[in-house]
This record gives sequence, structure tokens and C-alpha cells, in this order.
Amino acid sequence: MRERLRKGKAEQERRAQQAARRAEEIMSASYSQMRKAERAPREADYRAGMLKWRIEGGGLGPRRPCTLAGR
Repeated sequence: MRERLRKGKAEQERRAQQAARRAEEIMSASYSQMRKAERAPREADYRAGMLKWRIEGGGLGPRRPCTLAGR
């Protein structure tokens, strides 16, 4: 019984330390890293659209989403 209780306590402590480390990584991330992480899904979506446009034969050019057009 005590052994199981000790294991549970150790596991809880390990998880708490892991969560604290993860929180510290998030808090110490630089502004540019955060911007890059936000931009990645939009860029992937744009690349997929560009690839589809190329495969379909290329017409007038793919429509760029407003969020990427100004950059």
C-alpha cells in the first residue's frame, strides 16, 4: 500500500515538474518564435493552394489570401 502511494506521489511530482518546464518554455519563447508559430498554418494552407493551382494548369494565378497579400 505504501509503495503504491509513494509511486503515485513520485509520478505526481514528475508531472508537476514537466508542466512547469513546459510553462517556462512557453513564457521564454521570443516574440518572433511566437509569430512564426502563428504563421505556419497559414503558410501551409497557401502552399497547398499554390500546388493545387499548378496541378490544375495555372490559369490567371492563385488568389492570395488577404492575410498574406500585404506582406
